[in-house]
Amino acid sequence: MDVGEPQYMRRQDGSFYILYIGLAAMLIVAWNIFADLGMTGIVSYRHRCALEAASLAAARDLSTIVIEDPRWGYVALTDHPPVGDETVAEDGYPLPVTGINTIMATVRLELIVAHAVGTSEALDCAMTDLASARAAARRLGGALRASLSPGKEEKARDFHGKEVRPLISARQVYSQNARQMLGCLGWDLASLAGELGYIDDQGSTNTPVPQPANLAALDRSMEDSKFYPAFTEVSAYDESFHFAGLGKQVSLVETALFRPFDAAASCSVVKLKATIRENGKKEGEGKSLSACACAQPAYNEDRVPAGYMVVRFPDGVPATARTLRSLLSADQLRNKIALFSARGGDYPVDPRARLVPDPDLPEASVRQAFTRAFFDWLRTAHARPRLDSLYNALDYQFDRSGGGPSGAYLFTVDARGDVRISAPRTYPFSTQTAYENQLYTVAFSALNSFDQNWTIRIRDQVHRLGRQEGGKHAGQPMPSLDPLDPDQDESKRLLAVAGDRYDRSRLALELEISNPTNINQENGTR
Repeated sequence: MDVGEPQYMRRQDGSFYILYIGLAAMLIVAWNIFADLGMTGIVSYRHRCALEAASLAAARDLSTIVIEDPRWGYVALTDHPPVGDETVAEDGYPLPVTGINTIMATVRLELIVAHAVGTSEALDCAMTDLASARAAARRLGGALRASLSPGKEEKARDFHGKEVRPLISARQVYSQNARQMLGCLGWDLASLAGELGYIDDQGSTNTPVPQPANLAALDRSMEDSKFYPAFTEVSAYDESFHFAGLGKQVSLVETALFRPFDAAASCSVVKLKATIRENGKKEGEGKSLSACACAQPAYNEDRVPAGYMVVRFPDGVPATARTLRSLLSADQLRNKIALFSARGGDYPVDPRARLVPDPDLPEASVRQAFTRAFFDWLRTAHARPRLDSLYNALDYQFDRSGGGPSGAYLFTVDARGDVRISAPRTYPFSTQTAYENQLYTVAFSALNSFDQNWTIRIRDQVHRLGRQEGGKHAGQPMPSLDPLDPDQDESKRLLAVAGDRYDRSRLALELEISNPTNINQENGTR
C-alpha cells in the first residue's frame, strides 16, 4: 500500500495539469474571440463616424451646385447672393441664385393671389409660372443625382464655376477621419456610393408660409406654421407643392427614414454607403463591414430685395382706373394690342437695339399684358409679401391728382413683407428705356373715361429671367437715378462685389396711363 500510494497521487496531479492546459486554451480562444469582436466593434464605430462626416461633406457640396434654367436663371437647392464669378450677366454684374424652395413658394403665392384677383388672365400667369417652376425642379433634381453618379460626362459646378464632386469630397473626408483605422488596423475602403432621396418624415425649411394663414388657402394643420414643411405635400387650389429639406446647418438625418429619389418629392438628402475590407483581400474573401449615413444640406437666407412697380399718371387719374384691381379686371382692356421686346440691346439706348414682336406672345389684350407684368413684378418679391398687405395694395385708391408732383405711385415689398406705397416728388427712373429681351407695349386709346381716351404704356423689365432668355441684364430690375429707400444709407446702397443687385431702389415694372391729347408733347419731352 505504501508503494502504490505515491503512484496514485502522480496520476491525480497529471489530470490537473491536463485540465489547466485545457482551461488555458479555452481562455486564450475566448480572449482572441472577445479581442476580435472588440476590435471589430471599434473598427465599425470608427467606420460609421468617418462615414457620417463624409455624408455631411457631400450634403454641403450638394447645396453649392448651381444650374442655369432657361426660365428662372440660376437655380440651386438654396439661395445664394449675387457674388459668383461665373453667374455674371452681360452687363458685368453678378446674378443672384434662387433656391428651388423660394421658387416653389413664389409660384404658390402667385396662385393664391391669382384666385384673389379672380380673372382668367391671372390664373393663366400663375399656372404658366407653376409649370416652369416644376420644370426647373426636375432639372435641378437631375443635376444633383448626376453629381452623385461617378463617370457622368456633365460635371456639376458652383456659382464660381468650380467643379463640385460630392463623392470625391466625401471620400477625402472619410480618409482623413479614418486614417488610423485604414493605416494601422489593416482595413481598406473598398467602395463608396451616394444616393439622392428624401426622408419619410416632415423636414425643415426656411421658406416662409404666406401670412396671415387664413388668407392663404392653407390646411388647418399649417395655420400656426411659420415655414413650409419639407418632404410633405402642400396644396393650394388642387395643385401640389413640395419643398426640399434644408436645415440651419448641415445635419445628419435618420438613415432608417431615408427613401430613394422621387421626382415629386423635391429631394435633398444624400445617403452614403461605404464598405471596408481587410487589407489585401479580394471581394468575397476575409472580413468586410458596411455602413450607411444620411445628411441634409443647409440653407442660406434670401436677401435679394423686391423691385419697384410704378403706376404713373402724368395727366391725372381716369375714373375707371382708380385701383390696381380695377386695372387687372377692367372689361375695357380686352382689346388686342401688339407686344414687343427689345433686341440687340436696350432700346433706344444701344445703337443696334430695335423693338420686334414679342417671340412668345406677339399679340394680347391690354388686360392680359398688364396682368403678366404685374405677376412678373410680384415674382421679384419671392415669397415675402404678406397677403393682407398685398390685397390692401390691390384696392389702394389713386388720388385724382395723379400721385403728387411726379404723377407716380411707387409700390414695393419691404423686408417684413409689407407693401409700401409712396408718391415721390421727382420721377426716379430713366424713361422709355426697354431692357433687352424684356416686354414693352403701347396701347393707344386703350381706356375710355368720360369721353376721353387714355393711352397705356407698359414697360416690364423683369419678364424674362436669366442669361439664356433675359438679355444683357438677365431680367434684373433697372437701377434708380435717386435713392428711394429713406432707411438705407446712400454710401451703402451698392455692395462692392454684388454691384447694385442689392440696391432696393430698382424698377421692375412701369405702367403709365396718359391722356392722348398730350401724346405729342410727351413724345417730345421723354
